[in-house]
Amino acid sequence: MFSGSLGNMSNNRVGGLSDFLSSLFSDPSQPYQSGMDQIQKYFQGAQNYQKPFYNMGSAAIGPYQNMVQKMSNPSQFLNNLMGNYQQSPYAQYLKNQMQNATNNAASASGMLGSTPFLQQSQENAANISGQDMQSWLQNALGINNQAMGGYQNMIGAGQTGAGNLSNILTRQGENMGQLAFGQDYAQNQNSGQGLGGLLSFFLGM
Repeated sequence: MFSGSLGNMSNNRVGGLSDFLSSLFSDPSQPYQSGMDQIQKYFQGAQNYQKPFYNMGSAAIGPYQNMVQKMSNPSQFLNNLMGNYQQSPYAQYLKNQMQNATNNAASASGMLGSTPFLQQSQENAANISGQDMQSWLQNALGINNQAMGGYQNMIGAGQTGAGNLSNILTRQGENMGQLAFGQDYAQNQNSGQGLGGLLSFFLGM
């Protein structure tokens, strides 16, 4: 009878010690940590795909705002723009051709240097200059509009990238939070089992 009781006590002590040592050297929270590592790995990959668009959009905001600010005063904007105007070589070529034709006509009619021919020559030159300036301005405004559109597209792409990054961060936060909870829960359970095994070991002595 006593022999059986002693045997049971010995088995209880061995079992309690075994449970304690098992809980001490095993980590049931490791799968959660592995899951967190994988989530972090794929999050980093997804973030790397979206960050260039976000960075591009962020970089475009400053130049775009600067252009909008310059255009807030249309008269000043056009004056500043026309301050960069230079007559094209083609306009100068047309003026030279027109002047030669006018001189030839005036010479043939014996009116070279007369007021009507001089006025006509000046009007023709002014028309050529006006058309050249108008063409330059239209091209400059077209380039300006293209630049504005380009910056808008870059900002739009950056906004999309920022939205995607926010979604990725939200999902990562939710998943990491769930895994962290599971990890803490597993560690607490493991600690409780280890303490219970240790108590069983000593109580069984």
